[in-house]
Amino acid sequence: MKVRLMFCFISILIVTIFIVSCGESGDTTTKIVTPLEKSTDDEDIRVTEVPEINFAAEEAAIRALHKSHDDTVNVQNPEANKIMESWLDSGSVLMAHTFFGNLAAGRTRQKVRALWTQILSRKNRWQMVTKIETVKIEKKRGQLAVAEGTFQYVANKTLPLKALYQKGKEGDWKVKAVDYGDSGLIKGFKISG
Repeated sequence: MKVRLMFCFISILIVTIFIVSCGESGDTTTKIVTPLEKSTDDEDIRVTEVPEINFAAEEAAIRALHKSHDDTVNVQNPEANKIMESWLDSGSVLMAHTFFGNLAAGRTRQKVRALWTQILSRKNRWQMVTKIETVKIEKKRGQLAVAEGTFQYVANKTLPLKALYQKGKEGDWKVKAVDYGDSGLIKGFKISG
């Protein structure tokens, strides 16, 4: 019984080695040719080109959006809905602030609007003074940008500012996130955890 079993095993091993060795050839590359069902004309071939990004123009547009946003916040009787016109219409958004030492953050349009409503309802409201120092635009697609700078409130208190911008449906820049106080909620070109 052991002899038969051993004989079967050796036979299977020999056949397997023979099949594997016959399948090899001296040519290390195999070329598979598939016939074309349809002839291709020059008109049929479309090359997707990556659009060239004018970084200076995009940065100027981001800075203009940021200034417009600040100007809307600083008008005599600002409205949260008017401020939200500068914000992205869909997707995740974020606003965080540490104006009085406590972190308050909203991660949806509704919560960001509520934060602005709360800020704007204060009796002794201050003028928001922000300064963008650097703007970095995503090089691959040019659809996201991050800005860093400072904002000032309550006399001479200056804190860091980080903002994230994204192109909207119509190709114009919109605010995606602003972290007044840079609480670490914006990492690179993403809103973090």
